[in-house]
Amino acid sequence: MHKWQLEKLARVLVKTGVNIQPGETLVLQTDTTAIDLAREITKEAFAAGAADVEAFINDAEIDHLKALNCTPEKLKELPEWKKESIDSILRTGKGVQMGVRASRPSINADVPDANLKAQAFAGNELRNVVRNYIHQGTLKWTGTVYPSMEWAKKVFPEFDDETAYQKLEDAICKMMRVDEDSDPVENWKKHCEELSVRSKKLNDLNFKSLHITSELGTDITMDLVENHIWCSAGEMGAQNVNAPYVANMPTEEVFTDPDFRSVNGIAYASFPLFINGKLVTDFSITFKDGKAIDCAASSNVEFLKEALFRDETTRCLGEVALVSKKSPIKQMGRVFYNGLIDENAACHLAFGASFPDCVKNGTAMSKEELLEIGVNFSVSHNDFMIGTDDIKVVGITHDGQEVTVMEHGDFVI
Repeated sequence: MHKWQLEKLARVLVKTGVNIQPGETLVLQTDTTAIDLAREITKEAFAAGAADVEAFINDAEIDHLKALNCTPEKLKELPEWKKESIDSILRTGKGVQMGVRASRPSINADVPDANLKAQAFAGNELRNVVRNYIHQGTLKWTGTVYPSMEWAKKVFPEFDDETAYQKLEDAICKMMRVDEDSDPVENWKKHCEELSVRSKKLNDLNFKSLHITSELGTDITMDLVENHIWCSAGEMGAQNVNAPYVANMPTEEVFTDPDFRSVNGIAYASFPLFINGKLVTDFSITFKDGKAIDCAASSNVEFLKEALFRDETTRCLGEVALVSKKSPIKQMGRVFYNGLIDENAACHLAFGASFPDCVKNGTAMSKEELLEIGVNFSVSHNDFMIGTDDIKVVGITHDGQEVTVMEHGDFVI
């Protein structure tokens, strides 16, 4: 990337993403591919008054070699010191967390399935250290992406290596609202305000339930949890931290918690899902009385089943998110094979954990109180995209009125 791109990306991630304040410590989880951006982020964090930056740096090639040569039992182990090294910072209340990852969608193609699943299990256990604070609403955090050549060739296969990489760099900067002429911090301020207007409209309507249909065959209904809140990424956890922040960059969604006990119907994926090291394509999930009872896919269905049917909680929905087909990511006309990006190109659902932030006073409620109103607790959270150009979302009010929220893939409220 050009120097100005790295500097602007770092500035908006530090000032808008985690919005670091003087005296805070940045927990930066990244990889060697993204090291140039990681260094700029470190500079920017210290310039903003950070007390320290603790960088946890992985290397995809080393992880690949481990996946090839270790047993599944060894790969599944997560040493306590790895969890403690992050938790010891976050539990002070003075830590903020940022993840910067470069996708490598094909690097593990030669790794046995059992090894991939085991390695993914350990990775999820480490992410749960951070998720614990996210679900309490006490952590400022953000996640973003960085280009790799392998990823560029996957997204732009018709171009030579150099051109494909340049196009992926440009696409990431565009979706991050980074250009040569404007201030990305101001661009994101305006964008977050626009998302907040959308979430306010939905909150004012206070729906009891949603009915979602699409041309692919999605036909699914769900109640929303009692006293639910529609959030955008710039609004998560704001009541419990010292400054607003943006969880996930880029972001185009507004989202809330479904009542996990109430989901019925079938959801057809509109994008592939990269899960546990494999790409699951053309899949669907069927729900009855809140539980996933079946799933199908044209490839790697066993990886979907491994994540979906891991336990009783992973079989339940934890999130419903609405995204307009006018999203700049959708308008790029590409599947990016990356969950963070693709979920912001289309409406999506997630099976697994819900967000206590999406309930009024939810972060002050006990787990038992949240479960009683339908907030799901789980060890994982997996987004899958269902949005199409003709998706329709209808909200049903508490007095039975139907209000069309989205039609032909776009908001009509």
